[in-house]
Amino acid sequence: MEQIRFAVVGLNFGASIVKQLQGNSFVRVAAVCDLDPDKAREIASGCGCRVASLEELLVDPEIDAVGLYTPPVGRSALIRKCIECGKAVMTTKPLERDPSAALEILKFARSRGVPVHLNAPSPLPCGELRKIDRWREEYALGRPVAVRWETYVHYREQPDGRWLDDPEKCPVAPIFRLGIYGIGELIHLMGRPEEVQVFSSRIFTGRPTPDNAELSIRFAGGALGSLFASFCINDGHSYPSAMTIHYENGTVKKRQYGPAFAVPKTRFDRVELELDCVCNGKCIHETCTTPAEERSGAYQWRNFAEAVRRGAPLPDEVSPEDVALGIAVIDAMRRAEMSGRPEQVVLP
Repeated sequence: MEQIRFAVVGLNFGASIVKQLQGNSFVRVAAVCDLDPDKAREIASGCGCRVASLEELLVDPEIDAVGLYTPPVGRSALIRKCIECGKAVMTTKPLERDPSAALEILKFARSRGVPVHLNAPSPLPCGELRKIDRWREEYALGRPVAVRWETYVHYREQPDGRWLDDPEKCPVAPIFRLGIYGIGELIHLMGRPEEVQVFSSRIFTGRPTPDNAELSIRFAGGALGSLFASFCINDGHSYPSAMTIHYENGTVKKRQYGPAFAVPKTRFDRVELELDCVCNGKCIHETCTTPAEERSGAYQWRNFAEAVRRGAPLPDEVSPEDVALGIAVIDAMRRAEMSGRPEQVVLP
């Protein structure tokens, strides 16, 4: 497959994307864009690409797709500009803060045949979700009953005036910044969320937003879920995640190992799954490992390049409604943080 030509916009976070794409077989960084011209020139020089404004990129026939790594509030307006110019978009979680705006822009993209992908939820189910889906069908695990998902890292942040300090723009910060990966997974596995409640605290952070938080979710059908995310934990790993999901006839456990803090840092190297269930009167125990590159939250560059070349959604691609549903959970979480009581998930 020929590489697509990609422009990265927003280099506070986008710088790591530029680095990630060095040597990528499917995507080549052809240009970068940032409000800080010195930063843009430095990164462009390091990767051998050029600096351009967003306006220049959108009318450049040599650019196939744009990576938007700007803050999420109002991002849909930038995505619309890209779509109107025929540029595919890769962006990061969350797509938007407003679920209605997210749904509208994704439907608009579909109507124009312009791919819009992000890393959470993934455009296609990640490796571990595909395996859990197969186990559920093969062993008749039945209805989901409860799920627990968690991740953490070791941060000691100080206020810097960015959107990360604003509870309105960054609600329940650990969930919004890290636990959001789990929201998409839980919607895939558990179905439609109906109500949420949050608990949070500030232990080490200097920011006015919390650094330790838990989100509780009640799903349609009665299943219960919780997501825990924290910036407070140092056990030698960053961004590991774990999940336990109980079905009526079995339990699945997932463990994703994050990069070690030690030098040299290791990459995400594996995702381990474990199943215990009862099927046809027999107790069954299985384990497996899925490739790290297929993990939840990874950018699916090959799928993105294929969608750009097709000019159409991939088979079984996540629906605009499911993406917007995850954002509706975040909106309910924001309201719950402000009210201190459970809040309904309002579908766009």
